[in-house]
Amino acid sequence: MNVSDSQRIATKLERLRYKSASEQEADLVVVNACSVRQKAVDRIWGGIKKWQESGKRIIITGCVLPADQKKLKAKNIIFSNIRDLANLKKIPKESSNILQNIGRPAKDNICLDYFDIKPKMNSKIVYIPIMTGCDNFCSYCAVPYTRGREVSRPMENIIHEVKDATKNGFKEIWLLGQNVNSYKYGFAKLLKKVDKLPGNFKFNFISSNPHDMTQELIKTFSKLKKWTRELHLAMQSGDDEILRKMNRRYNSKRFLKLVSNLKLKIKNLKLSTDIIVGFPGETKKQFENTVKICKKIKFTKAYVSQYSPRPGTTAAKLKDDVPRDEKKRRWLILNQLINNF
Repeated sequence: MNVSDSQRIATKLERLRYKSASEQEADLVVVNACSVRQKAVDRIWGGIKKWQESGKRIIITGCVLPADQKKLKAKNIIFSNIRDLANLKKIPKESSNILQNIGRPAKDNICLDYFDIKPKMNSKIVYIPIMTGCDNFCSYCAVPYTRGREVSRPMENIIHEVKDATKNGFKEIWLLGQNVNSYKYGFAKLLKKVDKLPGNFKFNFISSNPHDMTQELIKTFSKLKKWTRELHLAMQSGDDEILRKMNRRYNSKRFLKLVSNLKLKIKNLKLSTDIIVGFPGETKKQFENTVKICKKIKFTKAYVSQYSPRPGTTAAKLKDDVPRDEKKRRWLILNQLINNF
């Protein structure tokens, strides 16, 4: 999603007569932030110090938590939500011209007009957002507080962008959303339309929430001809109590049944996932439940992260009581098991 957003930001900057430059040469640095993990936020603060020392102008956009927005304001750093950055007529010299946006309700962080900006393609894969935001409010996740509630693009706009990409010779399309399964106008219907488009191309999508995986969707998946048959399904944990604390709205039994159904209906399915280790209160036995379910499912790939509290989320109120060394140990176990690492 950040790559897709950045491609639209690049188009906007070029319209404002800016030219791309290396980090060393640039006099304006635009950072498209991600607040999912603290490590990414820490890297931005390290970059800000370096860029300020070299006299560069800095704009921070993307997913920025309200607490970090206030810190940026205190340091006189320009913050703009993506919508307002897309609508700017010029880049202001003074931070005060943009900082007034801080504190706006999260649901206002994006608008459909932003998606109408044609992205500057700079990769072999075309990333096409179909929706943004999330209404699930998983207890550990900052997305609803940074991207806001779910907003879906009109289906005809998405189809037009796919057609445009294939006409320009692109062979791989990715449909994007924080939860593509809850696409307002019918995800199964959209997939069928994309699959029927002419041209020699393949497509995939990310990310799917198990809670919203319907029988209609599974049936649709099994009939698609241009889909890569690679499904990313975020499990997060294999322990029922941890899943409840995460507000994931399914348990391990339901997840296993869903995976079994998917593999039964879809031949040669490659299944990847997200897993968080060291969630508050996670015991060694609860972690072993995650290991056991991973051994049963045999994911082809897993993005394993060590839990870090996100300010403003429900989980941030819980005691972060799993030691850092233990989080790393669990992280290594899953990476060795699934990613051969």
